[in-house]
Amino acid sequence: MDIELTPALATEALAACGVSGKAVSAERLDGGVSNLTWQVKRVGEAPVVLRLERPQGIFQPYDVRREARVIRCLESSPIPVPGVLGESAEDSPLGAPCVVLSWLDHPHMGMVPMTPEVVDNYRAMVESIHALGWRSLGLDFLDPPPAGHEAALRDLDAVRARAVAFNCHHDHLIGEIGAILNRNLPDSPEPQLCHGDINVFNYLVAQDNTIAGVVDWEQANLGDPLSDWGLITALASLKGLNAPPEDHPLAAPAFQRSRRDVHDLRYWMLHQIYKLAVIHRIWSEIGDAPPWYTWADIERVSESALMYLGEQLREQ
Repeated sequence: MDIELTPALATEALAACGVSGKAVSAERLDGGVSNLTWQVKRVGEAPVVLRLERPQGIFQPYDVRREARVIRCLESSPIPVPGVLGESAEDSPLGAPCVVLSWLDHPHMGMVPMTPEVVDNYRAMVESIHALGWRSLGLDFLDPPPAGHEAALRDLDAVRARAVAFNCHHDHLIGEIGAILNRNLPDSPEPQLCHGDINVFNYLVAQDNTIAGVVDWEQANLGDPLSDWGLITALASLKGLNAPPEDHPLAAPAFQRSRRDVHDLRYWMLHQIYKLAVIHRIWSEIGDAPPWYTWADIERVSESALMYLGEQLREQ
């Protein structure tokens, strides 16, 4: 999806979303295959964020208006989220649904020193998201699964559907890990709100080291909170951390407080590696730039995660 967002077109898109102002620039903020995102600067007014729905990609089916609805529900919660300023449907000037969000002028965690205080505040914010009373916030439209295996099965089905859509479901590693995950489904508790992408780049930091914003809610879901912690351990493994997930410095304290079986966190680490394997194949095919991690990285971390779970791949 290749769109040159000129100031004139950005102004038109903002107006279609019910947001005033004349755009003077539109700077693309993402370089992967998530929803297209720009910072739009306006004459005499604060900059805003414009998010445009992609027709296909690593998290399909995309739905920016669902994301906007999640953020609206969270505006009355203790979680600092951008404000939803407006939205438009398929007939927008950009040819797809789009939403306009307020611009939060803070650096993300990848841009600041990773001090113990910042790490503690990040961890506390993720736990605060999980602890929210999602029913009272009106988030039941996210279709909560029952306790048990359903949360994991739903996500597996969604990832498999993407793999089939991009014809990578026949890959030996992807197929084998999927089968192993089916044999090791966790016994998840009653669903909690999960951010879905607790990558540190989605957590903005204020000057006093508190978390001033949580962004990118397109994967928000009601499910197993260990899925979030499994993701951060999988990402850390891809970046070189060689340790079982229960020893991960970001995930360990929250996992210990959860009193869950170590099998469950190890399952979710492998589950997220499986998802990242499918993402790598799709990203390599349609991304604006190569993935930041290699297929060799996927093979390496898969081997460790399988060992932690007491499983191994069959010979081809």
